[in-house]
Amino acid sequence: MTASAAGRPLSNPRHPALQDPPSGRLARRPTPAYDRLPVARLFISVERLEAWSAENRVTVDGARMTLTELGRAFDIKPAVHFLGVAGGDPDPHGLVGLVKDEEELAKMGADHMASSVIYVDTAYDVQSGFVGVPLPP
Repeated sequence: MTASAAGRPLSNPRHPALQDPPSGRLARRPTPAYDRLPVARLFISVERLEAWSAENRVTVDGARMTLTELGRAFDIKPAVHFLGVAGGDPDPHGLVGLVKDEEELAKMGADHMASSVIYVDTAYDVQSGFVGVPLPP
């Protein structure tokens, strides 16, 4: 078993990536998760997108957003994140925490105005932004 500078063991029998290799050779460092896993659909608030743009962390060209540090591109479209029911009432439709794009809102028959969405007879507080679907690398 290999030890750190402080004398504590580095291997962990419960975690395969931290076990000593069987041959005694140095173990290859695991590939970071962000390099191995596919990127899922994500919600980006208007505020976050503006901040990233000001920091040159993202470029936007039409409906294409590219994260400059990772080189990952996304197809983006306007969407809202349901934060809660206005007035703190219970959520009768199970929308709190969900993200819906404009097309989905239209299919539902919901009305979006500024930071609110009215669905059936319930007013929701929402955060405006964009939903991004990853494009192939």
